[in-house]
Amino acid sequence: MKRVVYHRLAAAELIKSARFYDRRRTGLGDEFLSAVEAMQELIRTQPQLGGRGLLDTLSFRTRRFPFRIVYELQPDRIWIVAVAHLSRTPGYWARRLE
Repeated sequence: MKRVVYHRLAAAELIKSARFYDRRRTGLGDEFLSAVEAMQELIRTQPQLGGRGLLDTLSFRTRRFPFRIVYELQPDRIWIVAVAHLSRTPGYWARRLE
């Protein structure tokens, strides 16, 4: 199995979103992180199951929260390019693939 690596801006999105949820309700940020971690494990073990997206990326939607984990399969790793809220413009993260 390949290792999962986050683009620095995807990691920042993850942290910012967890903090946002935790401000709304104590512990909700941890619940968000758990949901993303579950998707990350699915991506790590079955990366081909993700839905096809822009620029040959794949993605999974979290179950409880309105986020999509966008990733690219690379020879040596799974590159998570975005932890994208569904209200964001699709493909805003495209420059991260360069």
